[in-house]
Amino acid sequence: MEDLLKLKRHFDRVKVVTIVALLALAAVCIATLLMSFQEANINSRRIYIVNRNAQFEAIAGTVQANRPVEIGYHVRRFHELFFTVIPDAKEIQESTRRAFYLADNSAKKLYDDLQEQDFYNEIIQGNVVQKIKVDSVVTNSATYPYQAITYATITQTRATTSARKKIISRCELEDVPRSLSSPNGLFMRRFKIISSSLYNGF
Repeated sequence: MEDLLKLKRHFDRVKVVTIVALLALAAVCIATLLMSFQEANINSRRIYIVNRNAQFEAIAGTVQANRPVEIGYHVRRFHELFFTVIPDAKEIQESTRRAFYLADNSAKKLYDDLQEQDFYNEIIQGNVVQKIKVDSVVTNSATYPYQAITYATITQTRATTSARKKIISRCELEDVPRSLSSPNGLFMRRFKIISSSLYNGF
């Protein structure tokens, strides 16, 4: 009888060990499957481009995942085109024309105001070079239309002097079809300088 009890206890221990081993094996199998599916999903987003024995890798992603970066670039590019001015009438016209593709009439209105103040003529006659350095762009892509506030430094250099001022601007951005003029598929609206002491009328 004692041998039977020992045998039963031994059988129970083997049974428990077997169940634990099977559960552990099942857990390992499930974890392996999940990791395999995850890796396959990541790899399916990768595109390999081969050109003359050189391999390049591109990773696909959603448009929204990259939107904050595109908003920042779009706003920076507009400021660079609009506020970088050299004493060359044709270059001023070409630069502002390209800037107008990125924004609505609020940018054109600011340009017209500066024209009325004779700003561009003074730049040309005074042989002034104006440059802008965008310090930061704070974006909000969680709401639509998107919001952006830009902090920048404008420097004007003359033959003997230079002046540096800070400006803060804000705007809203909408999605539009991508094009050569607007490769990020964005369009600025309600652009406004909200803080500046550089120009009258800003």
